[in-house]
Amino acid sequence: MKLETITEGLKQLLEQNNYSPQTIKMYQREWGKVQSFLIEEYGDTEFSMERGIAFLEKQYHIVEMAKSHTLTQSKVQRIRVIHMLEDYSLHRVITRRYTASKNQIMLCGKFNEIHKAYVKHLNECDLSNSTVKHYSGTAKVFLDYLQQKKEEKLECIGMETCSSFIKTMSEFGFKTVELVVCGLRHFLRFLYSQKMVERNYAEKIHMPPISKTAKIPSVWSSDELKALLAVIDRNNPLGKRDYSMILLACVLGIRSIDIKNLRFSDFDWENNKLSFIQHKTKKPISLPLPKAVGWAVIDYIKNGRPSYFDTDRVFLQHMPPFREMGDDNHMSQIIKKYMHKAGIKRENKHSGFHSLRHSTASMLLEMETPLPVITKILGHTDPDKTAIYLKTDLMKLAECVLQPPGEEI
Repeated sequence: MKLETITEGLKQLLEQNNYSPQTIKMYQREWGKVQSFLIEEYGDTEFSMERGIAFLEKQYHIVEMAKSHTLTQSKVQRIRVIHMLEDYSLHRVITRRYTASKNQIMLCGKFNEIHKAYVKHLNECDLSNSTVKHYSGTAKVFLDYLQQKKEEKLECIGMETCSSFIKTMSEFGFKTVELVVCGLRHFLRFLYSQKMVERNYAEKIHMPPISKTAKIPSVWSSDELKALLAVIDRNNPLGKRDYSMILLACVLGIRSIDIKNLRFSDFDWENNKLSFIQHKTKKPISLPLPKAVGWAVIDYIKNGRPSYFDTDRVFLQHMPPFREMGDDNHMSQIIKKYMHKAGIKRENKHSGFHSLRHSTASMLLEMETPLPVITKILGHTDPDKTAIYLKTDLMKLAECVLQPPGEEI
């Protein structure tokens, strides 16, 4: 398809989707650069993803920067421009991969009513807030896709439409697409149960051909972890809370959602054990409680935790109204605060609470702990997930076992 045809349609869609005039002008400037490149290199304005990538490499050296992990946010935005051109040429839509607050998806008429009904249904199900948010968001993106394609009759949706929508996610990793497919299946089951579609396509949807090879997790070094812990001020209530939570993540490998959900009854102080039902797998797990971790939690409970809040959850927010930590709070800001304080730079590596869990697995591997044992400790139901950590290349046991400064584990 010729670039002029694509950009003419895209401009209309951008305006219909309430993109700001400044944003539209930015896209138009990039489209002009792409057009000049096509004419100069190929003598015409036919657009393809292959030509788009060639433009990115010549204009911005994108491929080289991606390989060296030096892509800036502005360069990522340029990649987005090319993906948008590709999406329109294939599907005649703007695929809404991101829903910024200033550019929300606006569903109209029937589609908006369907989404409201689905959200009401989700809130009546026994689902976590994060799952409700994910399913609701997937449904909204799918309905927006139908809206842009002028699919007036929802009951006529077929496998071709569902498959076409999933293909718009083809450049993403397996896990991301898997989550989208999971959310779409749930929404399609709802539509069928409400007799809004003629057939139940949920079980017929298959994953597109995407490599299932998992990315190697971002692992912290022992020195980084010690530096992170060393800068936490344990003389104030907030520091006591953060220190004990970070220890639970990097020493025991507990997921952030499970740390937030820990209750007083989960701690067996007499036998130095921590037992709870995992949020993700719904399976029970029992872990030994090292002295340093246990004393850090006790210090927080006795000397840091707001005592006047009526809940049996151990960890609370430390800003009024001092409520429990919500499902949507992934606590990454806590790690970033102490990283900045410690002068730790982990460019192009994940640095949230879950990355601390990755480090636990890698440390256990370096201790030559059998993989089935690590699987049990981390609470994985699939050993293949644990096997991802075998790809990491860290120092041996003596150099990587985490021990808080001056304390015994």
